[in-house]
Amino acid sequence: MITRDCIVLLHLIMLINEVSLQVSVKGVIGGSAALPCSSKQSLLTVEDITVNWKHHDRLKVYDIVKGKGSLEGQNPEYKNRAESFPEEYLRGNFSIKLNNLQLTDAGKYQCYIIEESTIQTVELFIEEPHRVLIEHSVGSSAVLPCSSRKSQLTTEDITVHWRHNETLKVYDIIKGKVSLEQQDSGYYNRTEIIREKYLKGNFSLKLNNLQRNDTGTYTCHVTNELLIQSVKLEVNQGAQARTEKILLVPLLSVSILLCMNFNPFLTAEPLQLCDVGGFPHMNCFLGSFHNISIGLRSGL
Repeated sequence: MITRDCIVLLHLIMLINEVSLQVSVKGVIGGSAALPCSSKQSLLTVEDITVNWKHHDRLKVYDIVKGKGSLEGQNPEYKNRAESFPEEYLRGNFSIKLNNLQLTDAGKYQCYIIEESTIQTVELFIEEPHRVLIEHSVGSSAVLPCSSRKSQLTTEDITVHWRHNETLKVYDIIKGKVSLEQQDSGYYNRTEIIREKYLKGNFSLKLNNLQRNDTGTYTCHVTNELLIQSVKLEVNQGAQARTEKILLVPLLSVSILLCMNFNPFLTAEPLQLCDVGGFPHMNCFLGSFHNISIGLRSGL
């Protein structure tokens, strides 16, 4: 008969075995994304290798059964879009590549390594394939567009983060409420979003009294939808405001993995960053959201 103490101990062991690594990956619509997963064991046999990949903890994406890729029971959404790297299995690399990305691919993916009783989680963010280029002159105002894909929103749904060049905190909306506590000082009293509009899914940001150093890429992170929209702003010297010019240009996908469990919008702590340009062989280094150099590759 198993005592209560034994049951508690068994439960604790299971919790330890199921500690998961949290990784964030960005991809663009129509592009590809590498979802990393690896074993901690140095010596593996084919019989050891059984891995299940799932989306939202229920949709079957890809299986590796005793060292062989298996598509049995695969959800139709991923047909001909998911692939693994068999030559990497014995090295403990069970990563998969998801091709022809769609908005519905956003979300959390679970990699279950059966032999080790471990779960590794990857969160996939989807970027739109184009960004807007806006030109304005010093001293004028610019509206940076961003909107939800959903027709109905509740206050709890609305968490949006505007960032300049990925590091400077421009504007935050957290659960339907404006939060400027961590706003960079360069944007004090120069930013606004109309509440009545963002409650309807319009998160466009108005930036007033433009300066030359406002030039750059602005990203609007709609966290509830795992959606990222980008705007390129160019501020030109001139006494009078110029006519706004809007162009669509290709958006590049960021070939970087954030290999740590953290909130990418609030942290300034050192991170482990992995360049996946040579995937499946990834080069990692230490960096920070406040001081990193990112290589870009075309996602189209």
